[in-house]
Amino acid sequence: MLIKTEALVLKRIPYGENSAVVHLFCQSHGILSFIFSGVQGKKGKSALLRPGTFLEVVFNFTEKQSLLRAKEIKATEPFMTEDFLSNNTALICTELIRNTMPDQMPDENLFLSVKTDFSRLYRRNETDLWFLHRFIINLCESAGHGLALHAEEANIHTGWLSGISKENNLLLLQKLLNRETPIADRLARRKLAEQLLSYMGEVVFPGKDVRSFKVMLEVLDN
Repeated sequence: MLIKTEALVLKRIPYGENSAVVHLFCQSHGILSFIFSGVQGKKGKSALLRPGTFLEVVFNFTEKQSLLRAKEIKATEPFMTEDFLSNNTALICTELIRNTMPDQMPDENLFLSVKTDFSRLYRRNETDLWFLHRFIINLCESAGHGLALHAEEANIHTGWLSGISKENNLLLLQKLLNRETPIADRLARRKLAEQLLSYMGEVVFPGKDVRSFKVMLEVLDN
């Protein structure tokens, strides 16, 4: 079946001397794995396959085929920039999506939400200090592990053993859940992001590492 769909590049793994296995989050089919040949030495194709890039991809879909081959690819909006914070934030978000979503599990609403978020990230006129926090919260909701505060116990009421116990962090999280913009210093933003990531590691995708964790800390320190 010939498929034409938008997709977000999540991960790229070198394969052999001149090829790469690339995980794409496709609007039509969820996460699929592709193999691309002739990647090295071709700046155009190499740039298209960077994590955080949105593509239009045409391919023949076969359920039994573990590695697909694209017939055509081209970049679509939103376009990546050369901004350090935007690119590294996108790198973190693509890894979180890859860890959260099962393969071949279509979620068009999530794809469109992610596209909207990345468009805002790439086109930002000013720094959104809470972008990563909001992204994690929305991704948890899409995965069926939405966060909610239990007022009496003063922690996250989701079965999360670690919880968030400090009152200040609870107030910050409540504002984010209410779609408000909290006011906090860099240390508080970083601590809350670490705790949200801990929640994802324990509840949303247990047993999986977040390799871009150090990158996340660099982003939050800027």
